[in-house]
Amino acid sequence: MNKAVVVLASLLILSACDKDADHPSQTKDWYMQHDAERHARVAECKNDAAQKVMPDCQNALDAQAQITAFGK
Repeated sequence: MNKAVVVLASLLILSACDKDADHPSQTKDWYMQHDAERHARVAECKNDAAQKVMPDCQNALDAQAQITAFGK
């Protein structure tokens, strides 16, 4: 019984960690080339602190920062 509880709890924790599953991870370069997607993702990331730390958000935010600072 205890093993089943541990396995179930582990699965629940792992599934909760994948909050970014709705957004496939894109690279920073990809976001630099896709303006509409970058703007939409940056808006989502800035609106949700939990998503902001996800790799996909970091790539979108980094791409936006680079374009803002240096242009395309």
